Amino acid sequence: MSVSVLVPAYNCASTLRATLDSVITQTRPADEVLVMDDGSTDSTRAIAESYGHKVEVFWQPNNGPAVARNALIARAKGDLITFLDSDDIMHPKYLETQCRLFEKYPHAVAFFTGHVNFSKGDTYKWQNDPIALSHTTELIPPVEFFRRYNIATGPFICLFSVPMEALKKLGSEPFKEQGAEDSYCCSMLSLLGSVVYCTAPLAAIRIRTDSLSANHLWTFGVWVHTFEVLQKQFKEVACPSLLKAFRSAFAAKRRSYAKLLMGAGRFKDARIQLRLSLRNSFVPASQGKSLAMLLLTYLPRQFQPTWPSGFRASVPDE
Repeated sequence: MSVSVLVPAYNCASTLRATLDSVITQTRPADEVLVMDDGSTDSTRAIAESYGHKVEVFWQPNNGPAVARNALIARAKGDLITFLDSDDIMHPKYLETQCRLFEKYPHAVAFFTGHVNFSKGDTYKWQNDPIALSHTTELIPPVEFFRRYNIATGPFICLFSVPMEALKKLGSEPFKEQGAEDSYCCSMLSLLGSVVYCTAPLAAIRIRTDSLSANHLWTFGVWVHTFEVLQKQFKEVACPSLLKAFRSAFAAKRRSYAKLLMGAGRFKDARIQLRLSLRNSFVPASQGKSLAMLLLTYLPRQFQPTWPSGFRASVPDE
C-alpha cells in the first residue's frame, strides 16, 4: 500500500513549515508529499521547495483549495490519499494509524480521526501518545454518517484520508464549491459506502478568526448552495433512506441560514429560505420547525428570539 499526502497552499508562509514537518516525521512515512502553491504572493513556494526531494511542489494561478486538491489528486499515485490543510498538524502516528485502519476496513470510503483545536504559536506540541489512551473505532454506515456529519461537522475534520479508488468514482472533481469543498466531498462519499472514525486525537486543527469559516453567515450561504448542487445527484443515486436524510439536512441548513440572516437584518432573505425549506423535506417534524420559525419572523421585534451572530467566537488553545 502506498500513501500520498496532498497539501493545497496559499500565502501560508507562517504555518507551512510546521505542517510539512509534521508530515515528514511520521512513524509511517508518506510515499509522496505533494504541495500545490495556489498562486501565493509570499514565500510559500520557497518554503515548500526547501524540503528538496521530500516534497514535490506544483504551482497554479489562484483558484482556491477545491481546484488545488483536484489537481493534486490527478497527480497522486498513492492507494490512500490524505488531505492536509497548510496550517494543520499531524500527530507522528497519524499515517501509521490510517494505514492500519485501511487494511482492517478495505471497503470503507473514508477514514477520520479525533482532533484537538489550537489557535496560537507556530505549531502544536503533542503532550502524549493518543493511541496509548482509551479510544474507539467504528464503521459508520452511509446514512448514519451523512446524518451525523450534517448535525456536527466537527468530528469529521478537513484532515482525512480517502482510498484513491473511491476518489476515482467521484470523477475529476471530488471537491467543489469554495468554502464548502469538504462538505461537498464528504456528502458525495456517503453515496459510495461506509466511513471509519477513530476517536484518538491524531490531528491538531488551527482555528483562525480571520478564516472564511469564521463567518457563519457566509459559510451557511455556501452550504445551502452546495446542497442545491448536490440535490440532483442524491435524487438520482441515493437510496430512499439516504435521500430522506439529505432532504431533512437540506431543510435544516436553510433554517440555520435563515436564523443568521435574521440576525443580520436580512428579513426578506430569511423568509425566502424558510419557505424553500418547507419544500425540501416532507417530514412533518421538519416542516413544523420551518413553519414555526417562519411565523416567528413576522412577530414584532420585541417578541422575536435573539437571532445568532454571523461570526464565530475565538477558540482557546487546548
